[in-house]
Amino acid sequence: MTMTQPAQSPTKAPDARSGTGAGPLHLHLLDTSVASDNIGDEIIARHLRAQIEAAFPEAYVTTSASHDGLGRFGRRQVEAADSVFLLGTNALSAKWSSRGGLLPMSRADVRALEGKLVLFGVGANRAWTGRADRRQIRRLARILSPRFTHSVRDGSAEKIVEAAGRRALNGSCPTIWTLPRQQAFAPTRPDHVIFSLTAYRADRAADARFLDWLQGRYTRFSFWAQQIEDIAYLDSFTNRPAAQRIAPNLAAYDRALADPAPLDVIGSRLHGGIQGLHAGRRSVILAVDNRAREIGALTQIPVVDRAEAPDRLDALLDAPIEIDLTASHDLVPRFFSQFEELRAA
Repeated sequence: MTMTQPAQSPTKAPDARSGTGAGPLHLHLLDTSVASDNIGDEIIARHLRAQIEAAFPEAYVTTSASHDGLGRFGRRQVEAADSVFLLGTNALSAKWSSRGGLLPMSRADVRALEGKLVLFGVGANRAWTGRADRRQIRRLARILSPRFTHSVRDGSAEKIVEAAGRRALNGSCPTIWTLPRQQAFAPTRPDHVIFSLTAYRADRAADARFLDWLQGRYTRFSFWAQQIEDIAYLDSFTNRPAAQRIAPNLAAYDRALADPAPLDVIGSRLHGGIQGLHAGRRSVILAVDNRAREIGALTQIPVVDRAEAPDRLDALLDAPIEIDLTASHDLVPRFFSQFEELRAA
C-alpha cells in the first residue's frame, strides 16, 4: 500500500460566481441524517433536500455528515462551495461546547465554514433562558452567513441567531412547508392507531397513562420506533398493548402509513407525526420538549402536552380538526427568494 499526500483544497478565483463560465452553483449540505440514530433526522433531510433541489435545479450539490464534523473531504467541499446549508435538527445551543455540541467543529472546520453556513430549519436543543455564552456567540457569528436570513424552527433558535447578530426567520420546521395548505379531518373513530414513545424523554407515569388511554379507544395497535431505544422502553411497560412492531426504518413506516384502512397517528415523535400528515393521516403529537411545544404554538398542527394527553385527546379527536398552514406556506418564497443572486450567478 502506498501513501499519498492529501490533495490541496480547491480554491476559487475572485470572480468564481460572476457567471463567466465558472461552472454551476455549488451547494454543500450538512446532512443531519448521516451517522444519526434518529430516523426523524432522515425525515427532515428528505423533505428539506427536496426543497433545495427544487429551488436550485441547476446546482451541483455535495454532502457531508453534520454529526461527526466535516473531516478532510468535507472541508474540501465546504471550501469549494458557494453556500453551505445545515439541514434541520436541534443543533443550536446558547452554551459553549469545545467540540460544538450537535454540530462538532474543529478549528479547521470553523475556518472552512466562516461566513458560509445557512441554517435551514434548525432548532435549539433547549429553551432560551435569556443569555448565551460569549464564546458560543462569537463562534456562531463567525460561521453563520451574514448575507442571508436563516431559517429556524422555534423561538429559542431565533433568539440564539439574533444574539449572534444574524437575521432569523422563525418558520417552524420546513418539513411542514410542503404539506397541503389546508387539511381537514372528520371526527371519526378508526380501530387502528400507529403510536410512538420517546425513550430519551421518558416519563413513565405520563406514558403509562397514554398507553391506558390508547387501549380504551382503539382495538388494533402498531408501534413505530423512531429510535431503537424506544422498543425497549415500550417493553418495560406491563400495560403495553399487543401491538404490531413496524420495522424501525422509514421505508417500513411509509408502508404502514399507506395502509388503505383508516388509522390515526398519535405519539411523542414530532417528525413521525409530521410524516403521518404527509401521508394524509390524522396525526396528534404529544409534546415532550420545547421543540414540539413551540412548533405547535406557531402552527395549527395538533400538539398536546404529554402530561395532559389522556384528558384532552378524546375531545380533540371527537371534533373536526382543521389545519391551515397558509402562514407557513407564505414563508417559503420569503426564504428562497433571497437566493436569487446565487441562482442568477
